[in-house]
Amino acid sequence: MKVLIVDDEEGIRNLVCAFVSGNGNTVLTASDGLEGLAVAREFKPDVIVSDTQMPKMSGPDFLDAYRAENSQVKVILMSGDGLQDICKTYPSAANYVFLKKAFNYGEFRQVFDELSQTS
Repeated sequence: MKVLIVDDEEGIRNLVCAFVSGNGNTVLTASDGLEGLAVAREFKPDVIVSDTQMPKMSGPDFLDAYRAENSQVKVILMSGDGLQDICKTYPSAANYVFLKKAFNYGEFRQVFDELSQTS
């Protein structure tokens, strides 16, 4: 699978990259929503893992823009805030699989594996 990780925190990008690397996955990263949109358009990922609050373009805004072009991409939206709080600002966040930071490998792996197995 092709996986794109978008987060403005390098440590989170590296952690998630370590979680999904291997098993034949190809992984690219971006540090904000604008960069993520450019990379996604070129890379055409199967799965996007994105933070919500980033400079230049938020995760939900980036995801909405990319999903308008590729509605089949699977998404894991990550945030330190709860989903209800995120949905107040970004109602479309409810359309994505949500993972609250700080998560551990087991939590991420379960969400990622379930999402990647759906069609």
